Amino acid sequence: MSREGGDDTPLFFHDHGRYAEIMATTARPSAFRRQSIAESVSPNSPNSPTTLARRTPSLVSFVGQAGAGKSTLIKLLILLKAPQAHTTPQCPVVGVSGGEVPTSEDVHLYFDPSTCLSDAPILYADCEGLDGGEREPLAAAFRRKRNSVEAERGSDGETSSFRTQYSSKRELQWAKSQTERTRHFAVSRFYPRLLFTFSDVVIFVHRNPR
Repeated sequence: MSREGGDDTPLFFHDHGRYAEIMATTARPSAFRRQSIAESVSPNSPNSPTTLARRTPSLVSFVGQAGAGKSTLIKLLILLKAPQAHTTPQCPVVGVSGGEVPTSEDVHLYFDPSTCLSDAPILYADCEGLDGGEREPLAAAFRRKRNSVEAERGSDGETSSFRTQYSSKRELQWAKSQTERTRHFAVSRFYPRLLFTFSDVVIFVHRNPR
């Protein structure tokens, strides 16, 4: 979620194309040769757009307080299921044990390595902590540093261009009151409701051991 301008300007919900990227890169043998493969496959090929449309992913969402261990659980699941012979898949940023600064910002998607190449892949959604607010999440600082390094190195932008192709943003017209226009409202009320609507499984992670 982002605000463009001052407090009275519209709020936007951003889709950065992560879902489309995951579904494309896990459905072809060579992750980042999408265009050349798409042009060469036949309609009946396992990699054709028609076949890819039949894939039925399942969404497992992790919801809970900041510092409860959502990102840690997702990272452990990914690392435990990742094939040893391949490069480690993307994992969420994990914070310090017991820390209360949010690790994730907004909602992030990750794929399950053991099912990502199947017709029924499992996706993990890492939701920003329920009590998150105006504090900058660790992932935001990490991303800013990474983007700075990539800019200095002159990244080819292949992945980012793909995300740009499938990214979109929609104005949150229902966000009219000052409460609804705060980030705390988005994190504690909007994101969980969004995930509850689309998830096959919701895992609520508690900081309280009881």
